Amino acid sequence: MSARRGVLLLAAVLLLAVFLPGLTRQDTVLRFGVYVGSDWDAPYSDYYDMVDTAVARFEDEHPGVRVEYTSGIRQEDYSEWLASQALTGKMPDVFFVLDADFQRYLSIGALAELDGLLAADQDFDPEKYYPAAFEAGRMGDTLYALPIQSATTMMFYNRSLLEREGIQPPGHDWTWDDFYNICQRVTHSGQYGCYGYRWEYAVASNGTSVVDKAGTECYFDRPQVEEAVHFCRKLYRLGDGYQVTEQDFFDGRVAFRVMNLTDYRMMEYYPLGLLGQQNFEWGYLPMPAGPQGGNISCLETQVAAINARSKHKKLAWDLLCLLSYDPQVQSVLYEGSEGTAVLRINEWDQELYANAAAELRLNAELLDRVMDEAAELPKYETYRQTLAIANERLSFVFYGDADIPATLMALQREVQAYLRN
Repeated sequence: MSARRGVLLLAAVLLLAVFLPGLTRQDTVLRFGVYVGSDWDAPYSDYYDMVDTAVARFEDEHPGVRVEYTSGIRQEDYSEWLASQALTGKMPDVFFVLDADFQRYLSIGALAELDGLLAADQDFDPEKYYPAAFEAGRMGDTLYALPIQSATTMMFYNRSLLEREGIQPPGHDWTWDDFYNICQRVTHSGQYGCYGYRWEYAVASNGTSVVDKAGTECYFDRPQVEEAVHFCRKLYRLGDGYQVTEQDFFDGRVAFRVMNLTDYRMMEYYPLGLLGQQNFEWGYLPMPAGPQGGNISCLETQVAAINARSKHKKLAWDLLCLLSYDPQVQSVLYEGSEGTAVLRINEWDQELYANAAAELRLNAELLDRVMDEAAELPKYETYRQTLAIANERLSFVFYGDADIPATLMALQREVQAYLRN
């Protein structure tokens, strides 16, 4: 070999040593599980705007990391898709968790415990969330998921009907007594008091629940529950037990209607602006307070979790936090989804705050209060069966002659046996 060829060969080797790692290096890939569709049966819910905003930010802040997700998975197909990913070892690093799946994935160890990641992140402060929204991802003493968006109940009222009856709308600190008295006054001549007020709402606003957070104990024997059932029976029997319909509300013949934020946004925005077409003016309030509770609304929260077997848990935590904890990403919810942000409004800068309030067409300060005082509904599947059992038994109380204490004692035994089996 000539000296010249030796020099050229050495130069080539040096060039390869410099550039080959850059040519062969592969990006770290984070897989993200997301679906299209609504958690609350709204006709439109575009999570992709929010997801794409978060992914673009994340990839800019993490060079060499790429986020991939499969688009077009419908909400009703998501559970099956996620299960197939788990069986083939392709479970996403970060994924949305449906309420019906939360307990299942927890039981098979698929959800990473987040308390250690949270403790190691000095920039993360749980106090920036609305309490009930943050607690939606906790089971027992362990945090398994972070909230993405929520839908809370509020009470909407027919301002025109109340004005015709000479009734002043109640204040934000109104009570069951205020609620019942107004319903009683307006119930006559084809008018009715309320639509959509469920006994679970009365239980929550009386400061209790019928089940514990873990889904192993029930509390139908609590005095607050009995008070709530007594109140609902009295309320439901106004108008000789006539069961008010949604059409009655749209016809302007109902004083109050309970809606969660999804219902409100659907009727305000899609597709014909149903509320805006009615022949009455309307307003909104927190839920009425029970004697042992407060103006407590019921909250339902969508959550996302980290795969317990992910090889990139720190990166997965960063992506999860961007989705859940960043005000700019959260603000996209008001433009393309049906829920509301899970961060306290006072954590946002003033421009984002103003934009959120404008998109909601609600009083942002009132919504802030409602979210701050809300109680999260349980996330496990057995809670739905508990409600089905209770609804069947309590119907004989509300619309029949069944004894309230005896019915609740029987419910306590029946549901407790179901939860422990």
